[in-house]
Amino acid sequence: MRETTANKKSLLKVIGPGLLFASTAIGTSHLVLSTRAGAQHGMIYLWIILGALVLKYPFFEFGPRYATATGNSLLKGYKDQGKWVLVLFMLIISMNMFAVTGAIAAVSAGLLATMFGITGLTVPLLAGVIIGISVLLLLLGGYKGLDGLIKGISVILLLTVCTAFIAVLIKGKAAPHVDATSTALLKGAGLNLLISLLGWMPSGMEASTMSSIWTIEKAKATNYNPSLKESLFDFNLGYIFALILALMFMTIGAYTVYGTGTVLDGNATAFSNKLLTVFVSTIGEWSYYIIAIAALGTIYGTLITVLDAFPRCLVRGVRILRFGQIEQNKIQNQFLDKLYKVILIVLGIGSFCLFYFSAASMLQLLQFVTILSFIYSPFIAFINLRAVQHSSVPESHKPSMPLLVTAYIGLASLVLFSVYYLSTLM
Repeated sequence: MRETTANKKSLLKVIGPGLLFASTAIGTSHLVLSTRAGAQHGMIYLWIILGALVLKYPFFEFGPRYATATGNSLLKGYKDQGKWVLVLFMLIISMNMFAVTGAIAAVSAGLLATMFGITGLTVPLLAGVIIGISVLLLLLGGYKGLDGLIKGISVILLLTVCTAFIAVLIKGKAAPHVDATSTALLKGAGLNLLISLLGWMPSGMEASTMSSIWTIEKAKATNYNPSLKESLFDFNLGYIFALILALMFMTIGAYTVYGTGTVLDGNATAFSNKLLTVFVSTIGEWSYYIIAIAALGTIYGTLITVLDAFPRCLVRGVRILRFGQIEQNKIQNQFLDKLYKVILIVLGIGSFCLFYFSAASMLQLLQFVTILSFIYSPFIAFINLRAVQHSSVPESHKPSMPLLVTAYIGLASLVLFSVYYLSTLM
């Protein structure tokens, strides 16, 4: 009995990084892309989403595996492959982080404006307010505050999305419109949606690095070093959570929109209005706040986690390049803390400015960052694979042969899809 109680307590100490990973994933890839995929192509995306989640699983799993095995984030694994690998990864993060944060903040602002009928502020200014509040929360709360906030959001999210999903199944599929046509899957707008979803399903590949960092931060916050089994339990819990919600959002889109002739597009406010209107008209007026809370919780959870994750990645990369050997000493920790706060503030201001002064709509900005994420994902997948097979990883913590085989198949698939997509642009 005492052993069972001890096991439960140790699991409670471990759970957290997996939910942060899930929160990063369960945002635009789920609410926007999965819903639009189901709305435009129906249930065929069930197999596409499952395929993406299976083939990309090893590369995300390598994050907590490497962190538990070595006590370092994947950034150290990149540095061990050559300083240029780490520098290139940091350049990728630096180029993408403002657009990613700006796009997610735009969706959050659009939903908030739609839910509460906010007309006094434009969507870009409202996005700035949301970013500002989120930056302040992270500056005051740090990892512990983020960990607690995401656990609360996850519970609310699961309850509201499940309620909406069950209501949609009970209601049944919307009646098809006679003149409705389906978008081609492998060309034009259909191909862009496919590549966007594959790029961020369940998340951008850089989330694997963030996951390794959160694993270390959790261990530091709880003063408990988890076993590999415990770390993977936490990660798999988050991954399954992301998988289930992706399929739920896709099904909701397929059941409420597919075949009706409705197109989910437009700027942040227009998209949010269409999304909530379609769901409520299909399920019933009683579902408005359930759907709205689920949508806002989905997006905001992603926004605050990426705001935390990008600065942590960059700061730890700079730390490794500057100090070489990672040590838990006062000078390094002060350096880490100060630089994190500076980059967090710069990210908040930069992402707001990009969205505010950009002529692109929210969906155009989102499509750009997700396609870019897909194109560079084979590189991150490859360096993750090399990192986890490095001599610094004990044999007992290296991936099994089935996991490695899945990884090689996944890597080949990412490369082939990237080449195919780039060839269509030419």
